[in-house]
Amino acid sequence: MFMLTHTYFLQKYLGAADVKNIDLDVYVYNIAPDLLTIHPQISSNKTHKIRRSLQIPVQYSRSAYVMFHLLVDDLSHYGYICSDFQEEFNSNSKGYSYVKGKHLINSILDLHKIINKEISYKEAAYQSHLIIEMIYDLVILNQINSFKTIDLLAEAIDFTLKNKMNEFVATINWLYDVEKNEIDEIMRRASIYITKEGLERLMNIESRIHLYKDKFGLKSNDQLFYDCLKNLFQQARDLIDDDELFFQETIQTIKNYSWLPTSR
Repeated sequence: MFMLTHTYFLQKYLGAADVKNIDLDVYVYNIAPDLLTIHPQISSNKTHKIRRSLQIPVQYSRSAYVMFHLLVDDLSHYGYICSDFQEEFNSNSKGYSYVKGKHLINSILDLHKIINKEISYKEAAYQSHLIIEMIYDLVILNQINSFKTIDLLAEAIDFTLKNKMNEFVATINWLYDVEKNEIDEIMRRASIYITKEGLERLMNIESRIHLYKDKFGLKSNDQLFYDCLKNLFQQARDLIDDDELFFQETIQTIKNYSWLPTSR
């Protein structure tokens, strides 16, 4: 899932658990597996390749919020919490984004045929889950606006930079072995891109279409191609009619896993 979805899920979880007076940096830890990939030499494989049962020392207790992110992604990608990182990509995954994405696979294959670009079924399955994740936070936009999630995430980046960098650097270094200068640069870039205005500009289908095209190198000025692409994203939006159920099931699974927030 994307950063705003992760932030919204954590907001609702903490609110339901009546956790109060907690510093905003927890929301930066929660997006760290995606945030760190701003660095060109840090991949999502590295940021997600952490044992879910990892014992976290007290001085690095904020790592629990990184783990919250990983647990949500497990349920989106696999349909269960993994004991270890899954190296093997499974196009038949039972994770939420893959189950929903299956309905998009044929449309993705047809889209690539228009521009004579070959793509395997496995790659189309991968792209399908990503489109679901790209569109999910647009589906819950009313909830995001109600919870002021965009404001919160932008404020969390600013708060961490100004007040919590020493702790953040130490924790991320312990968890991922990323050096201070690299973390400083990541957060500097984050302060430029993760702003209220920047996030709001992304909250529409057009921006997600451009993101998808850029990521997978899909270039065409053909009107048929564009119409099919737009229909693909609208189809994805229509598929997500159970967002609250996914949230409830995800949170219940994480509770059953005995994940607990930490205020330290």
